[in-house]
Amino acid sequence: MPLAGREVTARDLDLVNFTWDRYLSREKTVPRAAAYIGQNDHAVAVLGYEVDGLDDVDDGDVLTRIPAGRYAKFVVSDKPYDLLRTAWAQVIKAENAGTITRSHTAELERYTGPTSVEVYVSLD
Repeated sequence: MPLAGREVTARDLDLVNFTWDRYLSREKTVPRAAAYIGQNDHAVAVLGYEVDGLDDVDDGDVLTRIPAGRYAKFVVSDKPYDLLRTAWAQVIKAENAGTITRSHTAELERYTGPTSVEVYVSLD
């Protein structure tokens, strides 16, 4: 899946929040997404929106692709303020139970509406 947006390191939470605020101020009508992609010894976060091609990428944004592979999908529909926390709690619960083994190659948060999110985690 092609994804365009701003690239930040996943460890810099203040920058991640700032970047989301800048993206949301654009008032784009496409679903927003966040991808955390492993690169050598660190992860890079791309915060933005799904695109069909280069013509859809805003000036100054980067374009990346989510690597092909096996992913576990977690879907949460609930109160808007609790979506991600609930989804990631499900990921951790599945990992601790041995239901999934994450590869940490890529993770994707895809916001499908104001009260729903899909989280994809790459598997070994």
